[in-house]
Amino acid sequence: MTSFAVDLEPAASPRLAFVALAVHVAAAASPWVAHVPGGLAIALTMASLAGLASSLAAVPGPHHRMSALRIDASGCRVRLRGTQSWQRATIAPGSTALADIAFLDIRCEGRRLTWLLTRQAVPAGSFRGLKARLRLSC
Repeated sequence: MTSFAVDLEPAASPRLAFVALAVHVAAAASPWVAHVPGGLAIALTMASLAGLASSLAAVPGPHHRMSALRIDASGCRVRLRGTQSWQRATIAPGSTALADIAFLDIRCEGRRLTWLLTRQAVPAGSFRGLKARLRLSC
């Protein structure tokens, strides 16, 4: 599968972070707009706001623990922020790729790392290779 080798170092995605924030705020407000009873509306709003942290944590940027991903004949490896060494990783079955966005669920050293990547965050060839890899492996 070397034809689908992938080497990613995504740029920060402030637009994606804004979209994630807007979606969660809309979800938090929707129970109130729909006149859901108070206790249930509070629970739904809190659930939406609790999910915001994990959504923003998956957006690439200087805050993210993972800085690069490489998938080639040697397997899957990640480089964590602040280090120069590559560490073995696996792509979990929950990873998926759509036309313009990919969600990566990566396991490295017993940790779960997630990335939400848009087509604009990485070079076009790398994004196509990533989509092909995910479709073949997951």
